[in-house]
Amino acid sequence: MQKIVFTILILFATNNLFAQFNFLKYATVYTSVNVNNALFMQGNYQMIENQLVNLTRENPYDFTIALGIRKLARFEYQSKPGNFYDGTEKYISDNSIIGAVKGLEYKAQVELKRQQGREFENRHISLRYIGDYYTIKAEQRFNGLADIKYSNIDTRLRLKAGNKLNFTFGVMNSWRPLGYEYNAIQQYIDDGNMWYQLAYDYNYTDQYFYIDGNQNGEDDWFDYYDWNWYNEDGIQIAQSDHEFYKYHFGKVVREYTLDVQDSLGMVREMSIAIGSSFYHYGDRFWLHAFADVYPKRWLQDDIAEQTLRYIELEQDRVDYTIGFVLGTKLGNKKKFGIFIEGDYNDMWGREWYNMKAGINYLFF
Repeated sequence: MQKIVFTILILFATNNLFAQFNFLKYATVYTSVNVNNALFMQGNYQMIENQLVNLTRENPYDFTIALGIRKLARFEYQSKPGNFYDGTEKYISDNSIIGAVKGLEYKAQVELKRQQGREFENRHISLRYIGDYYTIKAEQRFNGLADIKYSNIDTRLRLKAGNKLNFTFGVMNSWRPLGYEYNAIQQYIDDGNMWYQLAYDYNYTDQYFYIDGNQNGEDDWFDYYDWNWYNEDGIQIAQSDHEFYKYHFGKVVREYTLDVQDSLGMVREMSIAIGSSFYHYGDRFWLHAFADVYPKRWLQDDIAEQTLRYIELEQDRVDYTIGFVLGTKLGNKKKFGIFIEGDYNDMWGREWYNMKAGINYLFF
């Protein structure tokens, strides 16, 4: 239901704005395909029944297929990264509630990827409108690799302090997985299930063996025993419970957690939103910085009492995002340059961040 409401709101907004603005003017539609070899895997060999068996995992080639449309104004410190857009462009400024120009901006992109043998999908839809006294931003993001999924509508009043500083105040309605705060494996154990049963449920199998120490053909109580473990293809991956638990069971827990997260669905919450942004650009120095804080939130959906037993809601948790881009050119001929940029996000118990820095020197 939440996805339907979110989609209707975006369609309604774009339908009305289409009549007032040149919706596609300066927009770019793009698609791209990128293929490269997978990371070389170190050889993995085991002696099984006195034979050397090659267990090295061979990953198929990596690929990315991207399709999107974008209409985002660039700040003065930005330049188009190449002759064509291919979907790999990442701008810190895209996360800011205040853009480079007033009016409507948007971006929609879908990616199909395979990385180190794992196939997944990424989706990002963002629509931002900036007026003199208010801002509206609607966003939907799904990252299949990093387990990040949310939708939100952020509506705020805008207060300008000169030409460089902005303050925003408002509310954000968001939809995100309830499972982010759900301790699925703890409930599984409390329900009386054994850890190896979870492995069976995900198509792993084990086989009992013992070492006949006194060669009497019987499994005596003092003989060493354990279990060999096999994956769904019947390939042996561990020679003991300890080895399987240490190197493979974590993957089982992750798959189970994601499955439970999907079964719980999305939860809606409303948060107070407070933000600020600063932008200065000069020939030798520029700084673009922004921060958004969500100090108070309220869940808008009822949650079953059984589920609440294993959820740490942390109603007093403060979510926030910050980002900045700094650059400077030094010397009489501006041959020496330094840049630092990055962003950090702590939302709904999930963290993701990006940062880079560097030095340039130009020889004439």
